[in-house]
Amino acid sequence: MSAGKSRTRLWFLWHSWLAMPLWAFLFFVCLTGTIAVVSTEIMWLVDPSMRASGEGEPLPPSALIAAAEGSTPGARVTSLTWGGSHMAVGARIALPDGTFATAWVNPVSGVVQGLSGNNSFRQFVRALHGWLLTFPVGWYLVTLLAIPLLGSLITGLVVYKKFWKSFYQPRIRWRQAPRVMLGDLHRVAGTWSIWFIAIMSVTSLWFLIYLALIHLGMGLGGGKPPVLVAREDIPVAATPPKVNPNAILAAATAALPDMRLRYLGLPGTAYDPASVIGSSGQTPLLPDFIRLNPFTATVIKVEGGLDGASGIELTRTIMRALHTGDFGGLPIKLIWFVFGLVMTTLVFSGMLIWVKRTARATVDAVRRVKLAEGSSNA
Repeated sequence: MSAGKSRTRLWFLWHSWLAMPLWAFLFFVCLTGTIAVVSTEIMWLVDPSMRASGEGEPLPPSALIAAAEGSTPGARVTSLTWGGSHMAVGARIALPDGTFATAWVNPVSGVVQGLSGNNSFRQFVRALHGWLLTFPVGWYLVTLLAIPLLGSLITGLVVYKKFWKSFYQPRIRWRQAPRVMLGDLHRVAGTWSIWFIAIMSVTSLWFLIYLALIHLGMGLGGGKPPVLVAREDIPVAATPPKVNPNAILAAATAALPDMRLRYLGLPGTAYDPASVIGSSGQTPLLPDFIRLNPFTATVIKVEGGLDGASGIELTRTIMRALHTGDFGGLPIKLIWFVFGLVMTTLVFSGMLIWVKRTARATVDAVRRVKLAEGSSNA
């Protein structure tokens, strides 16, 4: 090979090395996304105040609210969140200084087990994964990865002939050279996570298109007017009437008897309804929203499921649930976490294979350039 062709080959390899930041960035996004799926569970492991045994009759919301407000002078509970029988109830409280915190209340004993600040690990890692803590630039950078990710999936299926054999005949040659072992690991992990990679790619692409259209002034629509308490239904009194959270929850449960309770939001103004959010189990990907008059505990509107929502709203909700694994409780989260690890390993093994191959080709190209230049000088 002539010296000119050798130098061209070397320039091409330097061009290939410039793809290294893309590999590293994709690995970072996959890793943080995997952690984000179980961020609440990680907090549960680290913070004992979030834990609960789940044994015994749970207390009504009024008792949980009274306990949370009694833990800090001047505190006012704005919402309650139920995370499952293994978790304490999270009572979000507004503090007198204008800040917010979360009081973790044992659902059976009513004991406030601890307080968490407004900025939690869960919020941090999700913001880091979703938009790199810089919105909207970070959002675009992350979601743009959907294009090479989807392209890698398609080209991988074309290149890897008879890939389906890895489902019933997975082969990883552990005792072979590292390059061979990594190649086998990459192919097997890729085959078993085809469905997961497809979900992550499509949902990320949706997030990219959705925000781009909004910034272009071409929003997809689907918005709804806010649900408010009618003026004539607001009681006129010298002092604001007390809201009965027990009656609100009972009315919501009567409206959807099979609902698994997740959230109770109390009104911030006289016109705001109380909100109850849960899942009835009929459509696991779509939560149910019940808006109630907080003064009379009567149902104003029931939303969620497949009824009363536009196609855009349904798509937006489903895409988010599929991307985060935030449906179906802990079992679905663990499945998403495991396949998130598989996908992260897939990216890492692909990066190692690419680095080894490119490094070897670069060494060979440099050697050829030196040999060609030595021959021309002779």
